Amino acid sequence: MDINGCIRLLFSLHIQVKVVKKELWLQIFMKKKKKNVQEFSKLYSDGSYYSYKIEDKIVARTSVILAFSDGIDEPVKKIIYPDLDFNQKEWIIREQLFLVKGFQPPLLNVRPRSQFDMTYKVKERYKKFKIKDVTYFDCIKIEGMGDTNFIGDTRSGPINVKVKNIEILCNNVGIIKQIRSENTNASAFGNMTLIKSLMSFK
Repeated sequence: MDINGCIRLLFSLHIQVKVVKKELWLQIFMKKKKKNVQEFSKLYSDGSYYSYKIEDKIVARTSVILAFSDGIDEPVKKIIYPDLDFNQKEWIIREQLFLVKGFQPPLLNVRPRSQFDMTYKVKERYKKFKIKDVTYFDCIKIEGMGDTNFIGDTRSGPINVKVKNIEILCNNVGIIKQIRSENTNASAFGNMTLIKSLMSFK
C-alpha cells in the first residue's frame, strides 16, 4: 500500500450557530517498511506530528507531538483500527472529549478531560464514493458511539455527553470524510460538531 502523499483537509467546527473553518495541509510519509510492518507519520501544517505502525493489518498510533497546549489524555499508544480490511464488524477504542468547551461565564473556555470507550461498527461499504467532484474507490463507512460525563461546575451535577463519530475511509487514501459530534444537555456547553473533508490528494 502506498501511503506517501500530500492531503489538503478542510476542518469545520460548528459551535451552536457559530461555524469556524480551518484549512490544513497534511504530509504523509513512510519512515520504515520491514516484512509485514510499516511505520509512517503524518505532519500537519500547524506543526502537529503523529506516528503510526501497521502490523498484521492492525493500525496503531505510536507517538504524538502536538502544536497546541490542550494535550492528549487518552492513551497516546493505542490501536486505531484493529483490522485494516474491516472484517471485524465491531470494536472498542479508548477516546476522550475533543470538542466540548464552555462558552458562557463562569464556564467560558472550560474544557473537560473525560475519557470513555467508543464502540465502532462497520456501517456500509462502497465500490466508489464521490466527494468534492472526485471519485474514490473501495471505501467503507464506520460509525462510533460513546457517552461520558463531567463536572463543569461543582455547584451542579454531572453533565452528560453523547459522542458520535462517522468516518469514510478509502483504500490507499485514508479518511476522506469525518463527522464528529459531542452533544451535551447543558446550555453553557451546548452541542459541537467537527466536519473534516478531503479537498485534494496527491
